[in-house]
Amino acid sequence: MNTDAPYEPSPLARERAQVALYEATDGTMGDTLEGRPVVILTHRGAKSGLVRKSPLMRIEHDGSYAVVASNGGAARDPLWARNIAANAAVRIQDGAAVHDLRARRVFGEEQEQWWLRAYETFAPFAGYREAAGRDVPLYVLEPV
Repeated sequence: MNTDAPYEPSPLARERAQVALYEATDGTMGDTLEGRPVVILTHRGAKSGLVRKSPLMRIEHDGSYAVVASNGGAARDPLWARNIAANAAVRIQDGAAVHDLRARRVFGEEQEQWWLRAYETFAPFAGYREAAGRDVPLYVLEPV
C-alpha cells in the first residue's frame, strides 16, 4: 500500500488514541478491544485520498485476515468499508508485523466460513449482524 498521502487520524478520540498507542508500542499496548486482540487497518479514503487507520478485531486464518463491517450493529457500514471497497490496497499491523494486503468482499460459502471464524473470535458479531438489518459486508485481506 502506498502511504505517501497525508495521514488523517480518526475523528473518534478512542480510535485516535488506540491507533497511536498501538503503533508507538508495536502492538504491545492498545492491542485489545472488548478483551479481544485487534489489528490496525491502514486504508485510503475513498473521497479524500488521505491515509486512514482503524483498530479492528483480529480475525486471521492461514496468513489472510478478515474485517467485518458490522459497525457495532448500526444500520450503516463503517467509513472504512467504503474506503476499502474503493481502494483495495490496504495494510494490516498485527503486533510488530506489518502486511501489505489486498481486500476483496466475499460471498456465499466462503463468506459463511469467514463468518464462523469471526464468531469464534468475537461472539457479539452474530448479534451485530442481526441488529444491523442489512447485508453486513465481510472483506478478506490477502497477501499481495
